[in-house]
Amino acid sequence: MQQSARQHQARLHKRFTAALDLLDRQNREPDRWEEECLSYALGAMACGLYSAAEVELSAFSRPVAERLAEEVALLEEKPSRFTKEMLRHGFDYVVQRNPESSVTGKDMPMPPAGHLAVRTFLGASL
Repeated sequence: MQQSARQHQARLHKRFTAALDLLDRQNREPDRWEEECLSYALGAMACGLYSAAEVELSAFSRPVAERLAEEVALLEEKPSRFTKEMLRHGFDYVVQRNPESSVTGKDMPMPPAGHLAVRTFLGASL
């Protein structure tokens, strides 16, 4: 069954906020994996790519033991870029800039997308 774009967007906004709230409760900044997932999810939401944001928020929730070791190793070689505060500020900007879906309330399909496919697509477009 398909969801409306607005419902999908609202659910993603709640999941993104819940991710930041989790980090707050744990009194820590995101690790490199989590930071990468949240920043890609934020970029995807800003572009209206809600299925891609869904993939990234699911990856954020992945237990450490289930993360791809090769990808974790590559991320650990790179410096951190975003803090919770920066991600929260970016999220607030995205929500204020686009309070409603760019889709006019029509049902939109949610095509399947893989975590690495999303990264490849967004990496090429940034």
